[in-house]
Order: sequence, then structure tokens, then C-alpha cells
Amino acid sequence: LSMGGGGALWLGLTRPGLWAAIASVCPSPPEGAAGLAANALNVPVHLFHGEKDPAVSVEVSRQWQRNLLRLGVNVEYIEYPGVRHNSWDLAYRDAAIFDWFSKFRRERFPERVRFASTAYKYNSAYWVEFDGLTPGAPASIDARFTAVNHLEVTALGLDGFTLNLAGHPKLSRTGTLAVSINGSALKAPARQTVSFVRAGGGWKPGR
Repeated sequence: LSMGGGGALWLGLTRPGLWAAIASVCPSPPEGAAGLAANALNVPVHLFHGEKDPAVSVEVSRQWQRNLLRLGVNVEYIEYPGVRHNSWDLAYRDAAIFDWFSKFRRERFPERVRFASTAYKYNSAYWVEFDGLTPGAPASIDARFTAVNHLEVTALGLDGFTLNLAGHPKLSRTGTLAVSINGSALKAPARQTVSFVRAGGGWKPGR
């Protein structure tokens, strides 16, 4: 709740592959969290806020809900009319927040991963890992399986990345892996781990 609510968003968005869902009560998110909102694609989010909160403006949660909805994230929002900063009294009443959590399980192998980061400290989510970025500058990837052994990837601000596909139901070890990166078609062995590096204005397999 409050600063902890912001911390819950930060923990959830910087390492989305670890969590089943995020519940954030009257959150005061740290700087930079808003740029990571798309990372919640596979992590449902529940926001709670008091309408008359004098410590953290209710507009914070309203804006987060709008942004998450625009990004296609499963987000729910409860706003308590007339309630001030103690919205946790209602969010936690009768353990309702835990009933909501119980509906979800962590997604280990999503078909689509959207992930952004500005630091090597937060360099992986699900089956995607960043190998080369400029610390402090935004780097992002949008990777999805379109069929077995077929992926479409949009990579921005990255010099290299690895796909850790061991256990993914859309990987077949027979044949080759067809990967489109920023519109360029590439072929790679259908291995459990495959890496790509940016070179000469394009991409090729390698670390």
C-alpha cells in the first residue's frame, strides 16, 4: 500500500515472469515505472484507491488503469468514494484481495512476451533475455509465436537477445526456427536456447 503499492508495481513490472498477479493499493510508483507498464501483458493487475486520498492523488491509479487498458493488460480498478489514504482498510477487508489472487497462476510459457528495461539488473522475462543494451536508455522487445517454430520479434534499443525456449509448447526440436526480427526473416537451429545479435544494421544468429 502507498509506497509499498508502488513497490509492488515495480517488482511486478521489472520481473514479470516471477508473478501470477499484482495488487497495488493507493500506489505511489517510483520514477520509471510507467515506462514498464506493457510488461504486465501476462500479469493481471488490481488497483485500489480512495477518491479523497490526500497523500497520493487518485489520478495516479486512474491513469495507470487507462494506460494498462490501452496496452491490453487485464486490469481491475476499485475506487472508494469519500475514502482518504486508508483505502487498504477496504481493499483487505474480509481477505477479498486474497480471493482475487487465488484465481491466478503464474504463466510460465506465454505465447507472447512484451518486455522493456533500462538496466542489465532487469534483463529477462519468461523466455526472453536481453544480452546487449545501453544502461539508462529504453530497450524493449515484443516477441510472439505465430505457429510452432515461427516467431515474430520487434526489438528496439537492443544489441542482442536470447530466447530460452526449453519447455515451451510451441518449440519443436525438429526442423528449423523461423524468426522475423523487425521485419527481416532469419533461420536458426530449433534449439532450446537461441541468440541473435545486431550487426551492420541488421540481425543475425549469434551472441
